[in-house]
Amino acid sequence: MKSKIYPAIYKDTGKAIYLYFDADNYYCFGRDMWDKTYDEDDHGNDINITPEYLANTYGKVESKEHAEFIVDLGDINNLSSRTGYTEEHPSWFCFNDDDELFFFDNESDANDNGEKLITIPLPPKQIQTATSEEEFEMQQIMKNNGDNLVLGCEDSKREEWPCVGDKFIHKGELVTCISKGVMSKGDEVITFEGADKLSHGSCWNIDAWVKKPKTPEEELREWLQERIGYGIASGFDCEAITHDLLHHLNITKKPQ
Repeated sequence: MKSKIYPAIYKDTGKAIYLYFDADNYYCFGRDMWDKTYDEDDHGNDINITPEYLANTYGKVESKEHAEFIVDLGDINNLSSRTGYTEEHPSWFCFNDDDELFFFDNESDANDNGEKLITIPLPPKQIQTATSEEEFEMQQIMKNNGDNLVLGCEDSKREEWPCVGDKFIHKGELVTCISKGVMSKGDEVITFEGADKLSHGSCWNIDAWVKKPKTPEEELREWLQERIGYGIASGFDCEAITHDLLHHLNITKKPQ
């Protein structure tokens, strides 16, 4: 069995697609989130589809670290070139049909030949960077101790979810809202901290990047669907699938 390379995009026997950051972390496109690999995850027959998945595509670059991750993804999978890469990170990436990676400062150049728009997720725990102007406004919001104040208008408050203290999903990571407000140019902004309380960040495009965490019932339902689907795709019979579920869920029948 050929060993995996990282980072790379893989497809499993059930046709699910994953972006592996390393041996321990992968992004599931179907669930739109980063997850950890486990010993019981049977991904030994996954196929590396990176070149064909990225061919003739383009997408948004979120930060310098994100651009570096895209470069690494291309390099390790023999997708050459990085034309347009600068110290100040470019805004868009593009992979053409010749397996070449290019960077651009505007979207129209990135999809000049009709490339398909895709999203390459940020690596786990990467925090979005801000301009110096945005950093200053963020500091003013932080001084309000999460009071949800609009800058320059102290009697204006916003109570919509997420409120301060609420947990939400930001680019695949579970984080906690520590303050929110509206910047002078009118954009709503939320600052957050990671689960370990060591990483901090902020986001402005709330509708695009802030998602409610799944309930335990939703997580269980998705896990069951994925596990059962994998069992069926692997040719297991009902007895084997049932045994697998009982084993992993540690289900025992209650005494009458």
